[in-house]
Amino acid sequence: MKRILTILVVWAGCGGAPEPVAAVQTPNTPQQAADAAHAIAALQASKFDEARSLATAILTRDGHSSRAAAVRAIATYQAAGNALITQLTSINDQAENLKFLDHEGGRTAWKSFLDQLDAVDRDLAIVSADPLFSLELCLACWEHDWNRNGHIDDRDRRLLEIEYDAKGEAIDQADPARRPTFRFDVGDADWARAMVAFQRAAVQLVLAYRWSELDKLLRDDLADKRLTIKLIDAGRVTRARDLILAGVGYADRCREAYLAETDDDREWVPNPKQNSHPVPLPMDADVYATWAGVTGDVRRMMTSEEGLSLQQAMAVIDKRAALVMPAAYIDVGAMLRDPGDLVLDVSDDAKTPKNAERILRGLLGHGYRTGMKSSPLVQRLHRMKDELDTGTDTMEHKLRYLLWLN
Repeated sequence: MKRILTILVVWAGCGGAPEPVAAVQTPNTPQQAADAAHAIAALQASKFDEARSLATAILTRDGHSSRAAAVRAIATYQAAGNALITQLTSINDQAENLKFLDHEGGRTAWKSFLDQLDAVDRDLAIVSADPLFSLELCLACWEHDWNRNGHIDDRDRRLLEIEYDAKGEAIDQADPARRPTFRFDVGDADWARAMVAFQRAAVQLVLAYRWSELDKLLRDDLADKRLTIKLIDAGRVTRARDLILAGVGYADRCREAYLAETDDDREWVPNPKQNSHPVPLPMDADVYATWAGVTGDVRRMMTSEEGLSLQQAMAVIDKRAALVMPAAYIDVGAMLRDPGDLVLDVSDDAKTPKNAERILRGLLGHGYRTGMKSSPLVQRLHRMKDELDTGTDTMEHKLRYLLWLN
């Protein structure tokens, strides 16, 4: 749990569109750059609190300073993630099983984290409004106790390093390629907004339900073989849907910004014509086309134009299990527009399509549909994996690359 939470908070990346942001009239002026220099230096030196304080002082004087806004967004994100891990770990150490999701202190922690993510997005909106924004930063150079064991060790130092090259082979520990300096630009701000939007949506869903029934599974105390995850705030599910739609819009916008770039300097995500990218992520036109297809698929799923085939989705996990899946679909849009309790009833364990339908109807609620147009999302993801295949890279590394694209 600690490892998963740490990774989630350290890494900074569907008919709806991102909310408009007023354009900056004097983007990244020399004075703004000079003012932000001390905040950037503090951030690179792993002095996150100092960097946040310096950036806030700058933004108080000049609310359009994109570099100061970027520094504060990163520092706020780091602080929020660290606080969430600390609080949830403490609660989980004192409670049993999954009570950290429903404990009063746990829900307070999630709400605080959500508030901080909202603040991060507001700062990223300032960054994305500056077409001339740039920021050089070496993430792997941060000296910080990420694993919270009381001191900075090798695991902390390697957490953000580039461990493998384009062939999937380990990069030598002494090779400076493990700790590159990226040159972030405006497209990367929208990449970050997409990532944050999806995380905000996830937290809204955590807070929308009461999860304590899952303890029955962990205690092996499911006497009636039925559990119900109660919906306690339908409004949060609606907000999660809006945030997913916004996130897809940001992903589309960052992809367009990447394709429009003509420079080639230590790119976070390169376009097909760029060769300078420390992360071994070769991006050709086919990958970009598939990326656009995936965001379109998600958008159409959110608006219920298409659904996720249960048989196709299960086949990715277990081909034999897919044989008992009903010829039905997950209507993600309907689940988020008209949410309800999540009911898992396994009183009958018969491995038949009819019984699978009964279980899935209870679990998916209004999201269970028949006769729906199938989304090509699963096939597209398989195709993207194949396009990123170098012949020696592992599935784990490929999944990292896919996640890199939000």
